[in-house]
Amino acid sequence: MASYRLIFGILIGIILSFLSVFFFNMESIFNQIEIYADTDLLKATALLIGANFKFDIIAFFTGSLTVSGFFAAQLLAWLFIGYISGTIAKGLRRGIIAGLLVVVVDILLWIILSIVSGEDLMALFQGTQLSETLGGIISGLLGAFIGGSIGGLISGPFEEFY
Repeated sequence: MASYRLIFGILIGIILSFLSVFFFNMESIFNQIEIYADTDLLKATALLIGANFKFDIIAFFTGSLTVSGFFAAQLLAWLFIGYISGTIAKGLRRGIIAGLLVVVVDILLWIILSIVSGEDLMALFQGTQLSETLGGIISGLLGAFIGGSIGGLISGPFEEFY
């Protein structure tokens, strides 16, 4: 029997990932999206998803540590997405699975939309940008893991009814 709560939690998490950065910081990427929204909708959508991966957790831990620097909008967005997905999925294991699957699907959507819109992805995955891109992906995985586990724990154990 298929688990509709898990699938529904993943779908809600993916939908929230398009807008979640705006819940915490609206000014940083909104101007770029306004520029591309009229001409290239795919590029604007790729920017919406890519905005979630802008926080570089590697540079945060190798640089100067501040409490306000740790609570970046992107990390808070992934915590929120993981929490909502985990709460809908219900259960610790299923909450973690839902949160991490949202990140993986978002990475795939970001790469596919960037390729279709003509963005240069090789610049993101080579040289000095590689550390920033991997730091953004790791921060997304970490935030969704923590948020999914908290949401799954709060919602209680998963029970199947036949």
